[in-house]
Amino acid sequence: MGRGEGSAGAGRATTPSVAPPGEPELSARERILAAAEVLFAEHRFDRTSTARIAAAAGVPHGLIFYHFKTKMDLLLAVVQRDRVTTLGELDLPAPDLAPSDVPSPDLPAPDLPAPDVPSSERAESRRAIAELWRHLTVVLGRPSPVHRIVLQELAVHEEIRRRAMESTDAAATVIAGRLARIFGCDVPTPEQVAAAQLLTFAASMAPLLDQPDHTLVDPDALAALLAQGLSPPDA
Repeated sequence: MGRGEGSAGAGRATTPSVAPPGEPELSARERILAAAEVLFAEHRFDRTSTARIAAAAGVPHGLIFYHFKTKMDLLLAVVQRDRVTTLGELDLPAPDLAPSDVPSPDLPAPDLPAPDVPSSERAESRRAIAELWRHLTVVLGRPSPVHRIVLQELAVHEEIRRRAMESTDAAATVIAGRLARIFGCDVPTPEQVAAAQLLTFAASMAPLLDQPDHTLVDPDALAALLAQGLSPPDA
């Protein structure tokens, strides 16, 4: 018997088979996904048997293959579920991030002058960018089982690497749209797209450094830098 195909009862996942009080019961498919997420993160994909996942989820073993053709399909579904949740959180309406909705904060002036943009607009943009960065580090920078799974498996499984890049690109696209909104652009400029890509990678690094919060980079300093570089010149 291979190492990854141990007995169904070997080890115990921390996945509950029932929902907390007051919440609807999880479907069998959701219980399978939740159990797989925990076990893949703790024991890696190749060392986790589907029998063990079924036992942790409290479902018959054959039900896994009713919902997922292969164990790899199950892994991809775990990653995709996290991607959908993350993109939804990134794309939540946040009117407080729009410069027109944010009162001018009492922030120190940037070191470099920016004569093309009124100072009140610069201050509002800086405030909005600082709040956006804090939001990104919460959504992208929090440690999660799926984050751990992707880091463990992307060097081994090409499909996981491809999905990880797709997720990063999708997140950067959402962030670029938020930056465009902050600066009153109909579509993101090339500079805003580049900044969004950098912000995405930077926020995603927090779990690797065991620093899952905005102290990884000072939000106000980052905001001053980006507001200086991304503010469009007056027409």
